[in-house]
Amino acid sequence: MRVTHVTAGNWRNFKSLDVEIGNRLFVVGPNAAGKSNFLDLFRFMGDVAGPGGGLSAALDKRGGLAKVRSLFARNHQKGRLVLDIQLQDGDDRWRYELRIRGQSGGQNKPIVDTEVVELNGEVILTRPDTADKADPERLTQTHLEQIGYNQQFRKLAEYFAKVRYFHLVPQVIREPVRLIGGTDVDPYGSDFIAEMNALTPRTRDAWLRRIQTALQAAVPEFQTLKLKVDPAGRPHLEAGYRNWRATPSRQSEADFSDGTLRLIGLLWTLVSSKSNGGVLLLEEPELSLNSAIVRTLPTVLATAQRDKTLQVLLSTHAPELLDDEGVLPREILVLQVTGDGTTAQLLSEIEKATDDIEAGLPVSEIVDGFISPQDLSGLINVGTGR
Repeated sequence: MRVTHVTAGNWRNFKSLDVEIGNRLFVVGPNAAGKSNFLDLFRFMGDVAGPGGGLSAALDKRGGLAKVRSLFARNHQKGRLVLDIQLQDGDDRWRYELRIRGQSGGQNKPIVDTEVVELNGEVILTRPDTADKADPERLTQTHLEQIGYNQQFRKLAEYFAKVRYFHLVPQVIREPVRLIGGTDVDPYGSDFIAEMNALTPRTRDAWLRRIQTALQAAVPEFQTLKLKVDPAGRPHLEAGYRNWRATPSRQSEADFSDGTLRLIGLLWTLVSSKSNGGVLLLEEPELSLNSAIVRTLPTVLATAQRDKTLQVLLSTHAPELLDDEGVLPREILVLQVTGDGTTAQLLSEIEKATDDIEAGLPVSEIVDGFISPQDLSGLINVGTGR
């Protein structure tokens, strides 16, 4: 199964979204344009459908409906938050639509205004139904999150629940107690090494060997990568580096550079996600990495996606990624900030880019013309006192 199209209204800083999605998508835009918010749409669906989640929990996690709903909502879609997702599963075409409103009477409690599921054009769920009208409290939950009601479309719930988000923070990995929170899987890395340790030794060691081979090519003098458990029962990564001594020097994750930690995390995420499929969300995977490594990431992603079960959506500020010859204009989503909310268009659909694309100009230069600030004089003069 894979997502093929996303339509949304009043989601974060997007008044409207209408995006075709292929096997991968590179999301680009200026600071604060909404790259993270675009990725969060998929995280939100995962939180609604995932174990221990649900609509209320997913919204509470984001500060409530008022924080998620666009500032433009009052005069658009009757103030509803709208998510409409189309998916392909072999020959089957699925569609899931969810509209959310605040409860009347000043409570602003999130309520399911509409929930629709279609399979091959046939409606198999539509809400509110008779039971919802008899008991409006039912509308505080989606049927997607309820096992007792989602039997006909449970594969959708299971698919959304597999959404994974990667944005490892090296300091959190080194000092996991610094993170306060109770999520089962922490995308910032507090349980990253524990997740490795929880796997069966055979699977874990096989995956670590693949990552070790990759690191030997990417990190100077790198030799081995293993997982060790200390006397207190805490798992640690241990890396060996070549040097003049007979045995390699050893370092734990506390000694790794930020780039090495993030690269290990990225490789682990790709290896483990490939076995699960679904949607993988990467937040600026180029951070702390050497530009030569960054240039290879599109090829690394393409290799990980050969079986077509894994979709990758990533945000980036790295032009090296976009200039890879394998990255196509239809795989680049350009975000632009306007007075009516952020707009999102595939580069292949931007008319002003057509001539430059056909002329063979570097994709990074074409994109830069749409997303770079036009006047940075105020930034340059920040230290002059003017």
